[in-house]
Amino acid sequence: MIDRLRLTAAAKNQLITLKRKTGIEHYNTLCRHALCLSLANPTIPPIEEFNFNGGIDIDWRTFTGGNEVLYLNLLLVRLMNDDLPTDVETIKQTLTRHIHRGLSYLAGRNEEDLCISLSSSLLSL
Repeated sequence: MIDRLRLTAAAKNQLITLKRKTGIEHYNTLCRHALCLSLANPTIPPIEEFNFNGGIDIDWRTFTGGNEVLYLNLLLVRLMNDDLPTDVETIKQTLTRHIHRGLSYLAGRNEEDLCISLSSSLLSL
């Protein structure tokens, strides 16, 4: 269904900054946090036309860490709650929009708030 997660050059730069600020080594881990942070926001992410030139691709299995069904179900539940279609193209667009929005949220935080936020979300699991 989903083969790759495509990110823009701006998202790549945000990931580089977040990696430096947090010490979290892998982009897929940061993208998972970004997705969950955006999904927790009840508003629908804005519709944007993304330019993926100079960006990066992350394999779906790498992104999900072996939890493909979990992340697919999170996206499907969100789409149903937002009264949006659950076709493959909408799922891919929703994933992309949520990750880009979540990365913007994370990149906009200062280092101390960012580390506290990420560690507290892990402790609440």
